Amino acid sequence: MDRPLSFLVPVFLALVVACGSSDSTGPQPAPANGDIDIVQGASLMTTTAFSPNPKTVSLADGGEVRWVNQDGGGVYGGGAATAHQIMSDDAAFDTSEPFTPGQSYTIVLGQPGTYHYHCNIHPNMVGTITVAQ
Repeated sequence: MDRPLSFLVPVFLALVVACGSSDSTGPQPAPANGDIDIVQGASLMTTTAFSPNPKTVSLADGGEVRWVNQDGGGVYGGGAATAHQIMSDDAAFDTSEPFTPGQSYTIVLGQPGTYHYHCNIHPNMVGTITVAQ
């Protein structure tokens, strides 16, 4: 069979159109403005344990910050779920108890300034929040 391969192009394009794209017009969850994710493997990291880091929030938007624990074990599904306890370096805030993967902790910062924080369980995990007017 000496047929040119060009006849496969329309078949390939039809498969790509049918299978290769997702519907981005449907409802998409919007991330909360003040969220800080605690990333996978955070206990072994320093400034990259939190995303984003540094974080800027505005008093005009309420000054709310929520840490979301996404540290459910290893990147490939191995490892144990890890609890974290967030506290500021100057005792301005403290989550008071560890929270596990899938849980979150929210604070409201009512004063402009720069807040340095860390995980009380894993002190190598450090972050910064700047609160603007």
